[in-house]
Amino acid sequence: MVKKKNIRIVIALAVGFVLAMICMSIAIYSGYTQAYRTDVSTLTVRILGIPIYQLTQTGAKYTGSSMGPYMGAVCGIFMILSVCVEETIRNMHRRK
Repeated sequence: MVKKKNIRIVIALAVGFVLAMICMSIAIYSGYTQAYRTDVSTLTVRILGIPIYQLTQTGAKYTGSSMGPYMGAVCGIFMILSVCVEETIRNMHRRK
């Protein structure tokens, strides 16, 4: 039988993962926008100071390459923070 706590943690992890994906998508989109606006030869997209995506100019276009291990680290950070927030909220409700 699956405990309620396990279900809450899995849901919190999933929420953290989704939030990380959304934030990385926005950051990469902003990186492309900034690269085309400033016309630099290379641009590194960062979240929380962690490099997640490298944009390189090839002709008139930019090509991007992901930095997988660092993207995974960002996802992990978001997932851990999500679980911490869930546990904090649950403990606050318990004390009332």
